[in-house]
Amino acid sequence: MLQLISAAIGKTWSIVGENEFILWFQSLAGKGSFLYYLMNFLSVLGEETVLVAIVGLIYWGIDKTRGEKIGFTMIAATIFNPLIKNAVCRTRPFDANKQIQNLRDVDGYSFPSGHSANSAATYFGTAYVYKDKRRWWLIVCAVALPLLVALSRTYLGAHYPTDVIVGLLLGTATVLFVQTLYNLVPNACWLYAGLSAIGLAGFFYCTTEDFFTAYGLLVGFEFGILFEKKITKFANTKVIWRIVLRVAAGGGLFLGLNEALKLIVGAIYPAYGENVWFERIFRTLRYAIVTFTVIGVYPLLFAQTEKLWEKLGWLKNKAEQNKA
Repeated sequence: MLQLISAAIGKTWSIVGENEFILWFQSLAGKGSFLYYLMNFLSVLGEETVLVAIVGLIYWGIDKTRGEKIGFTMIAATIFNPLIKNAVCRTRPFDANKQIQNLRDVDGYSFPSGHSANSAATYFGTAYVYKDKRRWWLIVCAVALPLLVALSRTYLGAHYPTDVIVGLLLGTATVLFVQTLYNLVPNACWLYAGLSAIGLAGFFYCTTEDFFTAYGLLVGFEFGILFEKKITKFANTKVIWRIVLRVAAGGGLFLGLNEALKLIVGAIYPAYGENVWFERIFRTLRYAIVTFTVIGVYPLLFAQTEKLWEKLGWLKNKAEQNKA
């Protein structure tokens, strides 16, 4: 409800040709068409669930050092975007022009596009972190996927072309900025503390829930990484089935714990959603707790599961065990 009110009182503006482009794009094929389903699928590739899963795949399975860098880059983009979005307060295209259809359930402010920024930060960030591998498919994904996500958001009526262009630039700039800082600052904790300090400004003027979600992710990520480095110290694995199992269990834990916390607080304080500041603080704390758990605490199980796989005879040889 708060986001709907925010959108209603936002600022409406567009440059020449933007509305016409969206209307032309939507006129090619409407709801229920192949283009409609394709664009909805591409939009999903820029949503946080998919992007977090990619980070989890790399962090839990393949290379936790690179995964940490990609994860922080993605979270930085999710912090920067609502800070700008809540300052500009641009209304969605379908709110400003009733001829434009809302083909995906979205609300809140429009500029810049969070999907575009986050997908650029994650896909381009992954290619950048793996630039020493020089894999052609990484480069293709880094360029093609963010562009396709951005295109889909325009077709769906969620964003103006300028929203997605600036979103792509923001995500790309975040990658270059963050990865440069990683090379210049010997202790990454200073980067995390710096972003936390910058993000605090959002508590004074941000009204959309994406900011409070992002800040919770940031806090949980910071403490989770610190806990992992000091206590957990898990090892990666190159074995596909173990990577898939880790990601599936981690994703289930993330979603399950998030819902459990909402149920617990809802049982104690059923009307918490009507208390704006309570809901915002609870959202921030909830995502901080969940993220800390899956980043720092959950990997404690990896060493125990390796003993179970060995007992069950699923580890074929010593060399495979050493990959865990």
